[in-house]
Amino acid sequence: MAFILSNFLFGTAVSSQAATNSAIGMIGSFLAAAALIVVPAASFLIWVSQKDALQRSGNR
Repeated sequence: MAFILSNFLFGTAVSSQAATNSAIGMIGSFLAAAALIVVPAASFLIWVSQKDALQRSGNR
């Protein structure tokens, strides 16, 4: 069974150009997710924490 699976994985004729394009697309997807989700969420959390710190220091 393992031999059949390794034959399937390594015996297919996948061009290096197709693999490169796939890798570039995956990296692009990660960067797009970071730009659309992670950066705005982190910015919002930093803004909220700074606002809270200012309000707490003003109440003393």
